[in-house]
Amino acid sequence: MKPNSRALLMLLSLRLLSASLLHARMPSPTATPRTRALACSFPSRPDHIEEMLEGLASGEAQLLDVREHAEALAGKLQLAQLAPLSELQRGVPPPLPLPRDKITYIHCAAGIRVHYAAPILQAMGFERVVPLQEGFAALRAMGMKVEPGEE
Repeated sequence: MKPNSRALLMLLSLRLLSASLLHARMPSPTATPRTRALACSFPSRPDHIEEMLEGLASGEAQLLDVREHAEALAGKLQLAQLAPLSELQRGVPPPLPLPRDKITYIHCAAGIRVHYAAPILQAMGFERVVPLQEGFAALRAMGMKVEPGEE
């Protein structure tokens, strides 16, 4: 085989391999552009999300949504309790009496407000607070069920 033929064969092999890998990560064709982008970013759930889901299923953990009421009108994760950051900042505890000794995962829209909410919850007596870097859209794209918001 000539050197140019080898190089061409190698190039074609690499293109086929990269195309097959890209195709394997593509989401459903009926998904919205934003969902498609997020699905490509998260080919599988990270380990800490799997661990959180196991804790929620076993009752060893709880999930708080620190987005505001207006944001939750568009929907919220089924497993989450709403505890808006603005209310936490005013000293209002989460609406339901929640156990303070469970692992408490917190999420918001983009993974920023959770870092403001975490020390507030710890000051309220929550012993193990875990702020999630994944926001609402990313968690939904990872397959977490969403319930419609209430108006």
